Amino acid sequence: MSATVSDGRAPRSAAMGSAGSRSFVTAPVEVNQVGALPTADGGARQPEADLWCSYAATRTLRWLGARPADGAAVADYLRSRQNADGGFAWQRGLPSDVWASYYCAQSLHDLGDPVPALHRLADWLAATRTADGGFAMTPGQSADVWATYYACRLYAEVLGRPVPDRAALARWLAGLQVRGGGLGWSPGSRQVDVRAGYYGALAWRAAGGDSAPWDTGGLVRWLQDRQGSDGGFAFVPGTPACAWAAFRATHALRALGAGPRDLDGLLAWLDARRLPSGGYERWSDYGVADVWACFSVVGARLAVDRPLPPADVATTVDVVRGCQLPGTGYTYRPADTAGDSLATAAVLLGGAEPERIAGLQGWLRAAQTPYEGGVMYMPGRGAEVRCTLWAAAALNRFGSGLDSVRLGPWIRGLQNVDGGVGYWVGRGSDLVSTTAAVELAEITGWSPAEVLDRDGVLRFLDRCRTRDGHAPVHGAETTLAATAQAVRVGHALGVPTDPERVTELLRPWASALGGFAATPRAVPDLLSTYQAVLTLERLGRTWDRRHVGRLLRRLAVDGGYAWSPLSHRPGGVLAGSLGRLLATAAAGDAAPLPPLSL
Repeated sequence: MSATVSDGRAPRSAAMGSAGSRSFVTAPVEVNQVGALPTADGGARQPEADLWCSYAATRTLRWLGARPADGAAVADYLRSRQNADGGFAWQRGLPSDVWASYYCAQSLHDLGDPVPALHRLADWLAATRTADGGFAMTPGQSADVWATYYACRLYAEVLGRPVPDRAALARWLAGLQVRGGGLGWSPGSRQVDVRAGYYGALAWRAAGGDSAPWDTGGLVRWLQDRQGSDGGFAFVPGTPACAWAAFRATHALRALGAGPRDLDGLLAWLDARRLPSGGYERWSDYGVADVWACFSVVGARLAVDRPLPPADVATTVDVVRGCQLPGTGYTYRPADTAGDSLATAAVLLGGAEPERIAGLQGWLRAAQTPYEGGVMYMPGRGAEVRCTLWAAAALNRFGSGLDSVRLGPWIRGLQNVDGGVGYWVGRGSDLVSTTAAVELAEITGWSPAEVLDRDGVLRFLDRCRTRDGHAPVHGAETTLAATAQAVRVGHALGVPTDPERVTELLRPWASALGGFAATPRAVPDLLSTYQAVLTLERLGRTWDRRHVGRLLRRLAVDGGYAWSPLSHRPGGVLAGSLGRLLATAAAGDAAPLPPLSL
């Protein structure tokens, strides 16, 4: 982002104006990377368990006739993700979404524990239904096949209720099929993928549908064609075979009454993924076991009625159990090697020790997936746009970078039919992810309009527009972060932007306590303040360093930063990184803030 420049105007609030004066700036608070744990693979991790890992581990163990070593701790972790609306979130404090709700509810079921407040979960799930017959990941988003699949399974397997209006669902699912037989992520999408085929086929099965709403023979042939000469399956043509694709393809084919053309070849490929530890790798020559690969191999074998040989079960159970964190859920590998891209990038951005910088950079570059162009949150799973932005921003800060040649096409492939971008390929659009895609293109040498359909992005921004700004998704409440992100996206795409008008637009969110709040007259918070300052910088506006510094002093706690002044403990390594970057800027550092979103 460009550095701030004075507009020569006197301030009209405590938060904005000509406060480039540095006589009352806040000295940077020393942050000792609170909430980041170094890992033996050169990266860093957050100390919390991961929901996706916890689901995969719990389900794999159940398939193998086993349980977590501390099942009660896993159940407590899962229940802690439930929100007041009845849905579940990926992390405590985030909004509910369908995917997280299914993972938590199904894992509790696998553990033999009841799902709390089923009536509230049912009411919340009903609000994710879209007018076109599908389901959205959260209320207000467009429908996608990921969300539709998880919603159908929640109705059938957790709530014990029929999927409402099955005829509308059938029409929506029928719109996924493209010429050639495969399924796309949403009606109108031209991107076909084995995962979309799996989610569509199993959504219809969960709904208890009779005749399939598509050309079943064409879909079966398309899925079978994804099996290569090595016996493995790939998500799309031209990409390497992986265990996750094998799991999705085999279960989709089973749901359609078919199977792989070369069963022996598939079994040989799956067996070749077994490592001496008893775990499984996701790709050929990857060399590292994780819970997702174990889940995928065990599940794929079950789909073709070839369960794991009894002699192999005990060691695989030990590998999976070894990924549980004490007193909570799971991560994807033994904790001392389970780095994640957000923590690793945050450590780099927040001030890593000089001797660790090269290792952290190498970890982030290695996290760029072999079959996609983006960076994985945790190695072994799919690429996510916010994680890729954080990784690129951290590397850029040190004069390094990701493989931008692969990034451009990947960013292009993230764009949905509604013009926006979701967390990962095929997921429903939201403003945070759309902003991350645009700013990722900018800092990696691509023109946003070169890799994204400009008119489509602007159309999505209009969909999120509210009376007084923008919301994260259509129909949600206005927030400062969404409003600031919409301004930056429009500016990056060449929309004429009046800096003075933007200053006035953000003014209602400025807080007398310092910094900015998510909504007018609310308590200020770190994330909203970062988004506001980043936007003002981008448009060349000054911002009141003393005013922001006042909030930062309230947020500084125990060597880190809290997300809100109401909290009395550090918010973790991501909060620490954002706080340190803001404090350094408030102290007069001319370096522009990196474009970071959460």
